[in-house]
Order: sequence, then C-alpha cells, then structure tokens
Amino acid sequence: MLGAVSVALLVVLLETRGSEILNDAHIYRSFASDEIVPEVVDEAPDCWLRVSYKSGREAEGGNRLTPTQTRSIPSVTFNANDRSFYSLIMTDPDAPSRDDPKHREFVHWIVGNIQGNDLERADTIVEYFGAAPPKGTGLHRFVFLLYEHSERLDFANEPRLSRNCRNPRRYFSTKNFARKYGLTNLWAGNYFQALYDDYVPILQGQLSECTQTELTGPRNGTAFGG
Repeated sequence: MLGAVSVALLVVLLETRGSEILNDAHIYRSFASDEIVPEVVDEAPDCWLRVSYKSGREAEGGNRLTPTQTRSIPSVTFNANDRSFYSLIMTDPDAPSRDDPKHREFVHWIVGNIQGNDLERADTIVEYFGAAPPKGTGLHRFVFLLYEHSERLDFANEPRLSRNCRNPRRYFSTKNFARKYGLTNLWAGNYFQALYDDYVPILQGQLSECTQTELTGPRNGTAFGG
C-alpha cells in the first residue's frame, strides 16, 4: 500500500500534470496542431474551458475519452465577468469521419445567454448529446467553444432541439452561427477525442426524427443545415 507521503506526492503530481495540460500558453498550439483552427474556428481562444464529467474524466486539450465516459452532461466552469453573457457550443467536425467530413459539423450542445457559470438558468438551444462516433470512423474531435457577449441575445428563431432530435444537428457551422449572432469574442475552449465503444449503439438508438414542434424555429441554412 502507498504510504501517506507517497499518496500526497501522487496527488501533487496529478495536479501538476493537469495544470500543465491546461496551461493557457499551450492552447494556441493545441488548437492549431489538431486543426481545430482553421476547420472549426479561425482563431484559438485565450484560455481553456474546464469541462468535467460525472465519470471523473475531464477534457484536457485533445485527450482521449470514451462515449461511455462522456454520456452525461458535463460541468462547465470558467472565469466569468459579472456583467457579461456567454454562449456555449459543443461540436464534432469529423462527421462521419475526419477523413471524410461530409456531414461537418454535427452539433452536440448549444447553450446561450449564460450568466456566471449557471447553465441551468441559461437558454438551451440544443440539448446535450454525448460523443457517438460511428464504428470504424476513427478518432473524432469534440470541441467546446465559449463566446462572451455584452448583451442578452435573442435566439427565439432558432429550433429547440431535444436530446433525441437528429437531423438538424448535421451540417452545422460554428463560424456561421457565430457570425449570425455577432459572437466575436471567443472567450475559452477545450476539446477531447473519442473512438467508438459499445455505448455508441445505445446513443444512436435514442436518436429519431425531430418533431414539428422542435422545428418551429426556421432552420437557418447558414447554421443548421439538417
């Protein structure tokens, strides 16, 4: 068994490793090396977004997680300005695969008008759907992007997609969505990568055609291509 000193040393090493991985100085290099810049955004954010799952795993700048580990809505934390609002996007640019991204992007989550770190009281536009890379399609990048804006935005004309709603999630464009709402300040970001595992068929089995109620907002082809 590990002694008390050994345990304490292990904790310090793990904390140090985590802080090194999420060192803000590395974010530009990470986003460029994994081609999130320019495929998803034109420029990297200035700092990392903390994304923590109930499984005990976190997004750490391109680390590998599994669909099983990322099945539930994560905790997202960041340094927020009291007078600002924030909007969050989670997207997969590798649909159906990174070699053949003909369905780029597949949007997994959009939450608008966040104040502080309170996502529960924010405006959920697209409900969270976990990582579900199809079998044999290799690694997918799952990218979290947080934009700061000074005023509350009006998302009334966007479709509200439930967790199980499928079609409009495809052909999403982060760049065009940001352009549509004047989201110019990319405040923070993060990402992980995932391969198929045995939980993917369960997730995919939950997807269905969207109801007419969910599609009452006009789908803007520059953002939701569905």
